[in-house]
Amino acid sequence: MTRYLLRRLIGIIPLLFGITIITFAIIHLAPGKPTGIEAQFNPKVSLEARERIAHLYGLDKPLYTQYIDWVKRLLRFDFGTSFVDSRPVMEKIAERIPITLGINLASMILILLIGVSIGVSSAVREGSFYDRSMTVFVFAGFAMPTFWLALILMDIVGVRWGILPVSGIKSLEFARFGFFEQVIDVARHLALPVFVSAFGGLAGISRYMRSNMVHVLRQDYIRTARAKGLKERDVIYKHALKNALLPVVTILGLSVPGLIGGSVIFESIFSIPGMGRLFYNSVMARDYPVIMGVLVIGATLTLLGNLLADISYAAVDPRIKLE
Repeated sequence: MTRYLLRRLIGIIPLLFGITIITFAIIHLAPGKPTGIEAQFNPKVSLEARERIAHLYGLDKPLYTQYIDWVKRLLRFDFGTSFVDSRPVMEKIAERIPITLGINLASMILILLIGVSIGVSSAVREGSFYDRSMTVFVFAGFAMPTFWLALILMDIVGVRWGILPVSGIKSLEFARFGFFEQVIDVARHLALPVFVSAFGGLAGISRYMRSNMVHVLRQDYIRTARAKGLKERDVIYKHALKNALLPVVTILGLSVPGLIGGSVIFESIFSIPGMGRLFYNSVMARDYPVIMGVLVIGATLTLLGNLLADISYAAVDPRIKLE
């Protein structure tokens, strides 16, 4: 296991640098420059002033030179400074990343708990009214656009019913609350974003779980377990569930990029100061250092998520040997 982990961790390094090369080239080839954005807000900016700004940012150098300089800073864990407010990129990301990671972690836990439960219960009742109803429900959820669902919930739950807040992560009176009141306040603000983030993923996980569970329940060893007189609950949760979970672990690991990418949508809609909103604002401002910093962090989390999914195979199915 140790040698396998070392090989995978070493393999992540060249893959990560390959991702940075592609993303660095794409964002610099995209229309618009930081100097052009600043000139739009101030029409009196002359061509000479634009050239000075480009020299200050290092944008007058060849693209490969800019990338080499950026990599040198990256090796020192320095993403540079923001073009917008001259703050260190690491400082801006450190402020936002706990919020995004917390929402994504809560979403993954919700997806796993509810999705597996729906899949198992549908497989056990295969062909029943409950199974068909759950199929319609999850496919409707899968087809529903995230931004549309977020806006509908904000209108109904937040505006009309007034049950939950619809923006930010804390109330204006947050500083005057006690500890438990602060926890409840943050939980109320994050309830809708977490639900919206998890809703689309429930469909995929529950369908995979159902199909795997149906396949496992038809295996010979399940018939043998039932023939021995084991309780149906033990047959399902002790014998069938573990074997049916293996492909679900794969899908769960691959869902990490989707959750991080989806943060851009729901964080912008709900005005949540997370990495997604920071990334969106940085793209609009052509803030290259922040864009690269967010992309590198997101790519690293994605690669680590896939690695954790591979490692989880051994925990879920002891028949798998990692040599």
